[in-house]
Amino acid sequence: MDLHHLTDKEIALRLAQALRAWRIAPTGAGMTQAALAEKSGIGLTPLKRFEKTGGITLGNLIAILRALDLLDGIERLVPDPNTPSPLELAEIARAQIRRQRAPRASSKKGAGSV
Repeated sequence: MDLHHLTDKEIALRLAQALRAWRIAPTGAGMTQAALAEKSGIGLTPLKRFEKTGGITLGNLIAILRALDLLDGIERLVPDPNTPSPLELAEIARAQIRRQRAPRASSKKGAGSV
């Protein structure tokens, strides 16, 4: 999904909605706001405000992600600058394809050749 056309507040609200959906889903965390507030250590009021408006401090967002067992997703937010970019990876793949040789044709001699 392309988020570039959205405002910062719209993106924050989408994040809040997605986390709320995960929180209440039986296949997600399946917990109430009160349970999440207790498990995360943040107040119920800031949690309700976040789910309604998307406004939250970074510390509270990290606490919510930890409580929902979603903290590992943070590492994917910013790529490691020492890893090749997708364009570099594509160029490497193209170079490897170019280096592969075609199999040599076998030179079988016919039955009557001398």
